[in-house]
Amino acid sequence: MKTRLLFRAALIIALLTIGARIQIPLPYFDYYTLQFTFVLLAAVILPPRYAWGAVATYVLMGLIGIPIFAGGGGLGYIVRPSFGYLIGFIFTAGILSYMKHHYHLHSRKSYFGLNCLGIFITYLFGLSYKIAILSLYLNQAVPLSDIFHVAIAFDIPADFLMIIILSAAEVPIVNALQSLNRQALTH
Repeated sequence: MKTRLLFRAALIIALLTIGARIQIPLPYFDYYTLQFTFVLLAAVILPPRYAWGAVATYVLMGLIGIPIFAGGGGLGYIVRPSFGYLIGFIFTAGILSYMKHHYHLHSRKSYFGLNCLGIFITYLFGLSYKIAILSLYLNQAVPLSDIFHVAIAFDIPADFLMIIILSAAEVPIVNALQSLNRQALTH
């Protein structure tokens, strides 16, 4: 079982890397990517320790210089305004996975609720960090209304559409993985 979990964690890291390469540029935001999609998927296919660990490993790999983030990699990424989203991804994966496994959530409706909570957690970290870096570190006078306008007008609606689609896909994905687990145990 541990080997399967490690394989799934490695798959999530690979998907996060691929998701970072699918980019839509937005004002005041570095990129809109599909990374968030795979963070949410990690939360439902991995136990909390593995979900948190996979996303944290992805972030650490990028920080040590492997160019797997949307804008490359390296320790300097910490001062990029979008780094807060990566921090948020770690917390999102861990918290949602804990909730999914602790409360035994398995329906589309419950996955949709988890995914909506994931948006809140990720944006809480992402926007807070962005505001702090832009104003305190980079001394850029970007009005908060502009930052929130872009998030509300572009980013959040795109993520919301994605979670509607993902919530429908998560149930068959989880069921297929559970079926594979049962088959592996019988052979």
